Amino acid sequence: MSSTAGQVIRCRAAVAWEAGKPLVIEEVEVAPPQRMEVRLKILFTSLCHTDVYFWEAKGQTPVFPRIFGHEAAGYVHVLQKFLSPADLSLE
Repeated sequence: MSSTAGQVIRCRAAVAWEAGKPLVIEEVEVAPPQRMEVRLKILFTSLCHTDVYFWEAKGQTPVFPRIFGHEAAGYVHVLQKFLSPADLSLE
């Protein structure tokens, strides 16, 4: 198990602060996983058409700041009892 289990971590994320404006790479804090959650070490991510739609704030009330990129691949970094550290995840 990772030495960060139960701890808040800092990592880099592409943050959207306004609709249609360039994403800003910055450090963010991530809370430890709760019951039935895992922390993933993301290796690859991308923006899907839904991310772009919300980034452009078309047809809905804009909510910013926002972190996009829910389609990702990585491995389990901090886990609960139901997974192994070697398990891969595709989100």
